[in-house]
Amino acid sequence: MKPGDTIWVRVFKADGRTHRWWQARVEAVRDDCIIAYTDVGNPVYHNVDTFSAPVFPQKHSIRNYYWLGRRHDLLEVYEADGRLHELYADITSPIEVVGGEIHYIDHELDVQMDAGDVPRIVDQDEFAEAAEQFGYADAFMRECYELAEQLIDVLREWRPLGAAR
Repeated sequence: MKPGDTIWVRVFKADGRTHRWWQARVEAVRDDCIIAYTDVGNPVYHNVDTFSAPVFPQKHSIRNYYWLGRRHDLLEVYEADGRLHELYADITSPIEVVGGEIHYIDHELDVQMDAGDVPRIVDQDEFAEAAEQFGYADAFMRECYELAEQLIDVLREWRPLGAAR
């Protein structure tokens, strides 16, 4: 995997079902981090069992940071005109590369920060539903919330690179 490569990113549910997937362009590979970029309109494919349509065009440009082995990603989300829309972090399984693709489980708990605002933990209702559906242990749920709390500081201090040109 090297800058300029097009790769697939596959996101799974905790039971192993594919949740959504898309292609991204690798911008950089640094030690344990793969940085990938997708443009407005990039097709994001969804599991039709849980989404109303199989494909949604991306509404924003997104730079994704995937740290191998970590239990989160980080997204810089940009408006079509290049302005920062938000920073976002998903709580995930340890991110891994499998057959040249990025794979992880989305545990549904997230941290979001609109441009110019403060970060906050979001999607707690989705996390509670996933915990019930997949039988998350109390200790695992506490770990996810502790990581989300840590990511509040990460997003607050993050310096976005700016939209790709």
